[in-house]
Parts: sequence; structure tokens; C-alpha cells
Amino acid sequence: MYGYQRRWLRRLMVIVMTVVAVLVFVKRDVILDHLFNQFSQSTAAPKIPQKEDPQKKLAAQDFTNQQAMVVNDNQPNFTASDLKTTAEPWQKLSHRDWLGRPKQANALLNQKQMPTLKRKKLTVKTPGYHVYRLKQNGQETYLYNRSHLIGYQLTGLNNDARNLVTGTRAMNAIHEEDNQASMETYENQIAAYLRQSSNHYVRYQVTPLYRNVERVPRGIELAGQSIGDDVIKFHVYIFNSQPGWQINYYTGTALQQSEEK
Repeated sequence: MYGYQRRWLRRLMVIVMTVVAVLVFVKRDVILDHLFNQFSQSTAAPKIPQKEDPQKKLAAQDFTNQQAMVVNDNQPNFTASDLKTTAEPWQKLSHRDWLGRPKQANALLNQKQMPTLKRKKLTVKTPGYHVYRLKQNGQETYLYNRSHLIGYQLTGLNNDARNLVTGTRAMNAIHEEDNQASMETYENQIAAYLRQSSNHYVRYQVTPLYRNVERVPRGIELAGQSIGDDVIKFHVYIFNSQPGWQINYYTGTALQQSEEK
């Protein structure tokens, strides 16, 4: 009888631990939001030693009101193998890391992938996403977009957490108030090129760059190269910043800075 009870207790403990582990995994975004919001009460941020590499150097750059900067003389780092065409276009998304953050996305783009239906409403909550309103050109809009790494207009991929990050409007959308470039600037260039011919292909790579354990990317590294010509050829870094706003990249909280009189 005593041995039976011990076996029953062990089984019960295994079941309970399994259920708890599943719940923690499913709710990890909510748990991390809570932990990072608690952490934001502290003035000291954890420092993790970094090895110097080009992408970490990009992430370490500070925004100076220039939304985009050229990387590697605007030359993509694709190899000859990367630029080979296949029978069909493709896209590949990386698994999210332990903080739930999206990582690099790659694609070989062609007009076959381009959607014909209107995009549905986004339901994914990206790491660090909050709702803040701002005014631009006399109209109210939002500070943050849930920004696609590979734009919807290019492949039709929408509500996939691996393909969405918290991005400022200035990083994500066309600048109507100035001539600065954004992610949409380059996405529109690619889309226009692909629509010209079913034989047009573009190799595309999008990499969100983070500092340490921050949940909101500091910026997005974009590289694109059309196959067989140089009509599309760029390598840029776009800052995930918004003029006039101070962003906490650990939590996604933001504060509008007062204008100087």
C-alpha cells in the first residue's frame, strides 16, 4: 500500500510539473513582459559582454535623426550560392529566441508570391509592443507598428510571430514629411521590380538587431539583390527610432520628449 502511494505521488508530481512547464512556455511572452516591466523600475541595466562583430556594431549605433545608413558601401554580403535561382521562390524565417524575439528572415522573391487579397488585421502581440499615439502632419497615428520583416506585399505572410517585430512608424512606413528612407521604401522598390516581369527574382535578407537582452530591436539590417542585374542592390541599416520620442528598448515603453521653446 505504501509503495503504491509513493508511485501515485511521483506520477502526480510529473503531471503537475509537465502542466506547469507547458503553461510557462505558452505564456512566456506575458511572463517576460511582466518581468521586464518590473526590471524597468531599476535604473541599472544588465551588461552582457559582447564580441565585436559588424551587426553588434550596427546595433550599438545611436540614432541622430538620420533614419537609414548605408552598410558596407551599399554592397550586400550574398555569396554566389545565395544568388542562385530555384524553380520556385521561397522564404525562410528563423525560430524566435528564448526571449520570444524574431531573428533573421531570408527569401528569394518573385511575383508568384505576391498577394492578391487585402491584408487582414494583425493579431500577434510583438515583444515590447505598446499603444502610443502621436500627431504627424495634423493627423493622429501610432508610434509603433507591428512591423513585418518580410513585407506583406512581397509574400502575403501576415500573422506569423517569427516575422513581426515592434517597430516605430518612422522605421516601418513611408516618410511623408521628409525624404528619408524606411523599410517600406525598399519594399516598394522590390515590389515594383517584381511586377515588371515574372522572370524577375530578388534575394532578400532582413535582420532585426538587438542590444543585449532588449526585446525591441534597435534597428533592421536590410540587404537586397536582384538576380541577373543590379536594378535592386542595397545594404542598409534602418534605425528603430522616432524623432521626438525616447524609447525603453527593454520594455517598449516610450516617452514623448518636450519640444524646446
